[in-house]
Amino acid sequence: MKWNLEELFKNEEELFKEIDNIKVSLSKIKKYESIVLDSKSLLALLDTKWLIKEKVNNVLVYCSLKYYKNVNDLECANLKNTAEELNSETEYTLHFIDEKILKLGKEKITMYMSENSKLNVYSFYLENLFRLESHVKSTDVTKKIKNNVNKINEELNKYNNLLKETKYGKINYGNEEIEITSSNYGKLISSKDREIRKLTYIISNKEYDVNSEVFANILNTIYGYRIENAKLENYDSVLEKVLYEENIDKRIINVLISLVNKNLPEMQKYLSLKAKKLEVTSPHLYDFNVPFVTDLGINYTLEDAKEIILNALKPLGIEYLNVVKYLFEGHIDAIPDENKHQSITFSWNTYSFLNYRGTYRDLKNLIHETGHIVNYYLSKNKVPFIYEDSSVFIGETASLVNEILLNKYLFENAKTNEEKIFYLSKEIENYFTTVFKQTMYTELESALYALKEKEPLTKDILNKEYLDIIKKYYGNQIDYTDASITEWTRLGHLYRWSYYPYKYATGLLISSLIVDLITTNKLSTDKYIEFLSSGSSNYSLKLLKILNIDLTNSLILQNGFNVVTNDINTLIKLSTRNQNIDMI
Repeated sequence: MKWNLEELFKNEEELFKEIDNIKVSLSKIKKYESIVLDSKSLLALLDTKWLIKEKVNNVLVYCSLKYYKNVNDLECANLKNTAEELNSETEYTLHFIDEKILKLGKEKITMYMSENSKLNVYSFYLENLFRLESHVKSTDVTKKIKNNVNKINEELNKYNNLLKETKYGKINYGNEEIEITSSNYGKLISSKDREIRKLTYIISNKEYDVNSEVFANILNTIYGYRIENAKLENYDSVLEKVLYEENIDKRIINVLISLVNKNLPEMQKYLSLKAKKLEVTSPHLYDFNVPFVTDLGINYTLEDAKEIILNALKPLGIEYLNVVKYLFEGHIDAIPDENKHQSITFSWNTYSFLNYRGTYRDLKNLIHETGHIVNYYLSKNKVPFIYEDSSVFIGETASLVNEILLNKYLFENAKTNEEKIFYLSKEIENYFTTVFKQTMYTELESALYALKEKEPLTKDILNKEYLDIIKKYYGNQIDYTDASITEWTRLGHLYRWSYYPYKYATGLLISSLIVDLITTNKLSTDKYIEFLSSGSSNYSLKLLKILNIDLTNSLILQNGFNVVTNDINTLIKLSTRNQNIDMI
């Protein structure tokens, strides 16, 4: 599996010719700044804008992919820088267009659209632009917001630097001294030896504990500026701002948290089963990083992986499979290479990048990224460029459906009871980290913003809130004696984004529901293809209604929970039959 980037540009000569053409177009579009727009010139302006952005996107994708394939090549690094500078120049040059449209007013734009039917392609874009109009600021307010954003970025730099400076420490085990690093931490914290994972957990948290006051000050400052910006933009809260920008109903957050709380006993049942398998009578938080059963040691070649993926995705129909087969040839770069970036996996446009070495995790990554590029390919061939890219909400659903189908296929085709337990436990672990923990973080974030409205977020307050939330989610079966109550210092998403985790939690529940509906013939593959082909041509919640899914209905998400509940009960039965499974 290697890329063929000639669909973007045949060679660099063609690339640089395109860059020159883009710069000419950027120069020409500036004339519209002084033109009084009518329906004809508005159409010309919007057509030109999105044509330029499409061309810039192709340049950015091509140059970035070349770089990640050859990170040690200075020429490739220069190409990426050139593309990023072009993108920045484009965004700066085109900035006036939305402001110009808003000044015309919704009434006049509606009139222009009735006069010129060709403008209808931009109807959703224009509708959303005016929907957000009440939150468009005066120049003075905009300057204040920008200043606050700059201050937030300064604090984030402090946070990132502090993370880099914070050492993990060393553990003494037997006659060996082991330095804990970012690269071996995962292995140590999931060790079959309880003493190793205990020492790793306690010692690695010590310096974070020492610096917790500094971490608290940074978080307190960031939250203060975010709250101020939300109010400057006429929102009641940061949550309202985040949800309004994506047109997400607040009830969805409430439904998610309520349902996860309702289903906590099911996840705690799994934790109890895991502790039993580990033969730990008084489990601590560091015990739950251990995989449920030992790795099967199966190596999946790329050819094996392709066959498994095509079989696993059969429930999605012939059209979907044909797209996968097409993208497998020339759109995925999977073969490890010393010149490639070694630590990242991503998809961009219809291209995926990973280092495939044959592990179960690699197989899972490959089918996940395949979901992204199929989603993009389908929308690219159905909707205009302006709507090609799906929201995170929809995009992650497309990939998680694939992951679930993979585990379902592997489970159903497992040759031994041990294999069945392995694949089923992996599925449940995914729910644990994606639904259980991400909702926990969402609830924590809500509590912290509410507190910040009343008082500064001090180290003591953050410690208390974090301890309260983990006790609530993990339950009373856990010994919290040596729990790191300052573990919030390491939750980067609390610092870097606002209300990000809920998308993954909701996405996995939606994906579980979709798989259940498709495999029981309650949802047609045609409808699923239609859903994936819609890109961002409407709001995420409206696009989900193509699948007859209404996220404000708690029964819908509960159906997603029912899947994992059944999985946990099946795991309990299988484990009872297989008491002698080796634990890692």
